[in-house]
Amino acid sequence: MKAKKMIPLTIGSLLGLVVILALMGTAGVATWEYTNSDAFCTEACHDVHPENAFAHKASQHAEVACVECHVGRIPTFPQMVRKTGHMSHLWAVIFGYERPLTAPSLPVARESCEGCHTTRPHRHNSIRVKRHFASNARNTETKVIVPVRTNGRVFHGGQSEGIDEHTRIAVRFVASDPLKQNIPWVEVTRADGTVVVYEDPSARLDAAEISAADKHTMECKDCHNLAGHPVRSPEQLIDELMADGTLDPRLPYVKARAVELLNEDFDDAAEAHRLVREAWARYGEEFPDLKDEYPDAWERSRESLDDQQEMMAGLLRRNQFAAADISWRSFPDNSGHTNSPGCFRCHNGRHQTSEGDLLPVGCTECHGIPIVTTRDRIGGDLMDLTDMRLPRSHAAQDFIFRHDELAEEENAGCDTCHGRIAFGTNNRTFCANSGCHDNSWPGFGPRVEVQAWLEEPLLRAGP
Repeated sequence: MKAKKMIPLTIGSLLGLVVILALMGTAGVATWEYTNSDAFCTEACHDVHPENAFAHKASQHAEVACVECHVGRIPTFPQMVRKTGHMSHLWAVIFGYERPLTAPSLPVARESCEGCHTTRPHRHNSIRVKRHFASNARNTETKVIVPVRTNGRVFHGGQSEGIDEHTRIAVRFVASDPLKQNIPWVEVTRADGTVVVYEDPSARLDAAEISAADKHTMECKDCHNLAGHPVRSPEQLIDELMADGTLDPRLPYVKARAVELLNEDFDDAAEAHRLVREAWARYGEEFPDLKDEYPDAWERSRESLDDQQEMMAGLLRRNQFAAADISWRSFPDNSGHTNSPGCFRCHNGRHQTSEGDLLPVGCTECHGIPIVTTRDRIGGDLMDLTDMRLPRSHAAQDFIFRHDELAEEENAGCDTCHGRIAFGTNNRTFCANSGCHDNSWPGFGPRVEVQAWLEEPLLRAGP
């Protein structure tokens, strides 16, 4: 009898245990999914640096979950093991992160980036067109056309290997700062096994320092460091909005006024909205005749005022940072070399071997000479010049630093290809290129001695 009574009890216990385990499993799965969500990452853990969440939403990786990059595209069990290591971040969650934020625990590229992107070389080049608007009454538009040599120089018997060369060699480097902006030592292992070491004489390390230093193997994110969290300058953000028509370029001084707005300081989202409303009101007072001169543009702006305010307020929030002395300049973009050294961290004309050979440096290694125009078309002769066979003089390691001197030499022959040699920034001749000469390139090489007859310095040292 006792045994018969125990059977229902045992079955009931087992059923209860199954229910409890099912509930625990469901709770565990739900907890696991929540801790893998962007909401958990940005609100529960990382609310201390909200600009990264805003930047991620505006990036081309907005549909990629945080954990796909920061934990990696790996099987579930290894993910669980790896996430236990993130408990070391608990102290930072409670007491605050360093600013600007770095991600030392970010997985290697083969466990994250390469889940979507192949490392096989690209067999094509491309043309990139950037649209810029001046801060004047007409918001004058300028197009900068840049041939991007992903696959190298492919016409006229070229020798350039292009950007993809980085995928065919192994590079290790030593950085002296967490953001990897200062790189005094570079080691390159070529496809044939040859190892070459380049050092920056202005920051040379001794043998003991090199031996003790952490040597980082170069990978995707060392150049594409802001792919998931792009931080743009105010000028870049407004150029993008005007290029896609969100801000109408026909409205006078809209570029200048919008950039001024993005440089405003504020404490919270409500104040950001107030600043936007006040800016629109001031703009209407400044240009009271716009309603009659551009009725369509003005009415469209009025109808979308709420959306524009939300958009501009969002940009204000995205371009402002919670900690003092932190701005968009605190987040260097290594994929170019406009507002931060980027490529010029290594390819700057200072890194050289013990024999004096320079790490390749030149304006046409990874892209062609930029073509700057205000027209809707460009001449075929200019396009041909971007990929023509290079004369022997152009192959010299220090050509970029001496091309102004060469052009001054008698019978140099520069005009044979480039036409009249007239330096400047008015874009009327090949050598009056504002895409080159009207910029200060951070981190690029030593200052070039500029001749008195030049209208503008060819190259100016970065800040």
